[in-house]
Amino acid sequence: MTVVHVEPSSPEGQGVLARLRGTGRALTVAGAFDEMAVWTAAARAAGFVRVLAAPGPAGLTGEEVAALKAAGLDGLRVRLYAAEAAAHDWHAGREGSFRATTATLRAARTARVPVTVTTPLTRSNTRVLAAVPGLVADVGALGWQVSVVAEGRPQEHGAVAPRLAVAVPYALQALVAAERAGLLAALAGAPLCLLGPLRDRALPSPTLAFAESCRECGLRASCPGVDAEYLRRLGAGELAPARPGEASAAGGPRAQRLRDMFSGPWLEVSEAACWPI
Repeated sequence: MTVVHVEPSSPEGQGVLARLRGTGRALTVAGAFDEMAVWTAAARAAGFVRVLAAPGPAGLTGEEVAALKAAGLDGLRVRLYAAEAAAHDWHAGREGSFRATTATLRAARTARVPVTVTTPLTRSNTRVLAAVPGLVADVGALGWQVSVVAEGRPQEHGAVAPRLAVAVPYALQALVAAERAGLLAALAGAPLCLLGPLRDRALPSPTLAFAESCRECGLRASCPGVDAEYLRRLGAGELAPARPGEASAAGGPRAQRLRDMFSGPWLEVSEAACWPI
């Protein structure tokens, strides 16, 4: 993610857009409404084929969603931690964030703005994850991404990184439920050896670290690995390295659609986009 504190019309802002234009055809702009509106119009003028907006915990009003659409917005990327207020607001660090987020989702549906939803997978929301696909489908989202939190964050509510052997099976069950509800669903940040037959739902993720037992794994070339601190504390006993030559994450139309939905450069244009997890 690139963070900027300049105007898009300035030489510095135009330079940022030109640089990002070389990394992908779609740009996600994250921040407060005013900044996102200006940068959305600028990104469209700079030649991006698709421009998406990622609001922060305060969400967007219906009028703001409509204004972003008028500025050239192609879709929203929304974060949702749970399907009920207490769990979402605790993760978001902001009371009322669940109400604001669901209002944003419904405003987007009314304005016919496509939406994708990302749910960070934490130690605290693992067992309530199954309820999220129903809400995501109800608001008409196109797709849902579960993203494993790679490390505990030093926030006031403590470390939130999940135990992989516990959390990933819940995530996979929720992905299957999402697909039954008509959603394209993906998982990011999990080692491929834990995904079994659902490896083609994995999204490309930044490479983290590998255990010694991963050295000969047939999936290593396309696997993100595991957070280094996680390996230090808990070891590699949960991992099940694949045989050399075993097929990695599958390609094909489904994988490409998932990558198109959830990949591409991000541009953070204000602190209002910040989420604690």
